[in-house]
Amino acid sequence: MRTLLILCATLFFLSGCQSMGAAFSNTVSGAIDLVTGGGSELEPPRELVSIEPEIEVSVLWDEDIGSGDEGYQFALTVAGDSEAVFAASHDGQVGGWQTQSGDEIFEVDLELPLSAGPGLGLESLLLGTSEAQVVALDKATGETLWQANVSSEVAAPPVAGDGVVVVHTGDGAVFALAEDSGTPLWSYGQPVSRLSLRGAAAPKIVEDMVLVGFAKGRMAALRLHDGKVIWERQMTIPTGVTELERIVDADSEPAIQEGMLYITTYRGGVIAASLLDGEVIWQNEKVISQSSPAVTWKYVFVTDIEGDVWGLDETSGRAYWKQTALHRRQVTAPVVFGDYIAVGDYKGYIHFLAQEDGRQVGRIRVCRSPIEMPPEVVGSLLAVYASDGTVAVLKIEAIESE
Repeated sequence: MRTLLILCATLFFLSGCQSMGAAFSNTVSGAIDLVTGGGSELEPPRELVSIEPEIEVSVLWDEDIGSGDEGYQFALTVAGDSEAVFAASHDGQVGGWQTQSGDEIFEVDLELPLSAGPGLGLESLLLGTSEAQVVALDKATGETLWQANVSSEVAAPPVAGDGVVVVHTGDGAVFALAEDSGTPLWSYGQPVSRLSLRGAAAPKIVEDMVLVGFAKGRMAALRLHDGKVIWERQMTIPTGVTELERIVDADSEPAIQEGMLYITTYRGGVIAASLLDGEVIWQNEKVISQSSPAVTWKYVFVTDIEGDVWGLDETSGRAYWKQTALHRRQVTAPVVFGDYIAVGDYKGYIHFLAQEDGRQVGRIRVCRSPIEMPPEVVGSLLAVYASDGTVAVLKIEAIESE
């Protein structure tokens, strides 16, 4: 009953906020952040217990960038490669550092309310704002190259490929812009449900195709350079009586492996489909998740809404293992990192699990602030962004047995 009252009060508050501007554009579509779990009492997060580490994890360097996401759960993250790491904060601070040394490349103040990114282009750094803008910076200097307007808050990090920047906004629209100028190339839209989960799926560029999921459980494959629909599929069917029960948002970034795509849809489970035409090959409805899956030649890894991490068979969706040690710790989507997978949690820890059975092999506390976005693999290292603006790069080494 307590959870129901809280949810009803939240929906009442949101209904009164629809005229409060672009910074609250998600409320126009009734977007919500769901409280997970059931029953009259919420189960507390599981306490961590001692483990026998199999790897040594250390912080190579760390820095701070602005005020982080200021607790608003924007899609602000860390991005980079073996050369440089970049991050931004909601108050408009953007920074770049050398991956190995942590030496500063640049730090600039855009004085814009950033909501998503950065994403990496060929020579540009791409960010979105809660006031419906896309901004491109020079990766070497932080100088603003261009700024373009879209239809609403940018709700997922922009992505780029072959000279095209693709952006997914909170009102369900997808925009393509020229990477060198910000010139609009095409747009594509899906109607948003009156009630949907907050956020939007990050687009995925695969060769000359853009894959993107939408709030009603649909996914589309669009041609990169002109937006022509290659295929569009209803990945899962809404069921239930109430609007809450019928939420099937496809808010996860697709994972791609050998002609297959893997996504999660809320209440639709984990889905594997053909990259060619979107035909669903298998669906595991037991794993309810809002986070993006990670895939290898053998496994599909996913974090469910309770914070449990699963290892599924890549060809059938059958569960190999389930790790419950991080239950309700608000665990991020998993990231494949060497022989392990890495996830962050609400207390600032990064946990490392073995791919074959999910056992805990190492952990480190990066900060005391929540880690809400998945870590980023940068060469042989792992970059982390926390909600207070902490940026850290980690390295791991195997512990030699005696």
